[in-house]
Amino acid sequence: MRKLTQSSDRILRRVQRQAQERAQELARRVPWQVLLETRNQYLAWQEFYYWARSILDCEEHLPGWLKQRLEEMCPGFIASETDRSQRHAGDARLAVSLGKWIDEHIFAFAAQAGWLPAVTFYAVRDPRYGKVSRYWSESTKNWREVRPREYPVLADWVRDAQLCDETIDLLPEFGKQRECLKLVRPERLAEAVSRYIDLEAFAYWARPVLEQGLASAPEVVRAVEECCAGFTAFNLSPSRGRGQFASGWDHLMRWIADNLFQEATDEGWFDAILISAHMHPRSIRTMEYADHCEEVWKGQLPVPYPPFRAWREDADRYVEAHSF
Repeated sequence: MRKLTQSSDRILRRVQRQAQERAQELARRVPWQVLLETRNQYLAWQEFYYWARSILDCEEHLPGWLKQRLEEMCPGFIASETDRSQRHAGDARLAVSLGKWIDEHIFAFAAQAGWLPAVTFYAVRDPRYGKVSRYWSESTKNWREVRPREYPVLADWVRDAQLCDETIDLLPEFGKQRECLKLVRPERLAEAVSRYIDLEAFAYWARPVLEQGLASAPEVVRAVEECCAGFTAFNLSPSRGRGQFASGWDHLMRWIADNLFQEATDEGWFDAILISAHMHPRSIRTMEYADHCEEVWKGQLPVPYPPFRAWREDADRYVEAHSF
């Protein structure tokens, strides 16, 4: 049984890795800003979808007021459902059709361009999605047992959904990893994630110099000293001359975590920063651009070395030309 479980785990990890690689490949077709905005829009529509579905799953017929809301939000959807049986919640096909309609009409621009799977990949891994998915399950169960006198409006339902524990539906291993997200307010986490992504980008920019252990780009050394005061002195190797780094990018990232995010570490939610940052389109695109630069540079530092601001702007504009 243990061997079977280990085999299943390996298969699951391989499938997840392949799905992530495919999503990243598709995501590189568009600027990360477009991907992020579309993901956020998709999450908002999923909130609407699960709210409507929670009601559809409990009603034998489509309520008139919900029909009106669907016609407002999804013009043409109800008219397209010509089969009367699809209007019954017991059939459950109306809810399925709604989800499909949203993908095909609201996000037709992404579907037709081929990168909608990247949007859905990142959306369903967002805690916001997990909460509404879980709350839909809870709402349906509770409302079937005791029919509410009045269903909540969308805004109230979404607000209550954000209090849900989305880790319940995850595999134990993944649920445990995401426990740290409960230790920090979303607003505070978002601010920390933004700061971490900025510092991570800076570290990527400096990585070629750090990993070569060279002082041939003194402007990079000065920038590191200004941005991460104390790292250079800590990281200098006595056996090498001034300006030579003993370790590379990994060492700098550990220093950033230990010195610039100490409060999050002490309070136990630094991993929440890592989880959120490493699923953020800007962080992923910056990593990909850094890899692209090193491939183009072929181990030789460009002269002059690009200023960080210019490098960051290029990273933000980076897409794979052959994807179009």
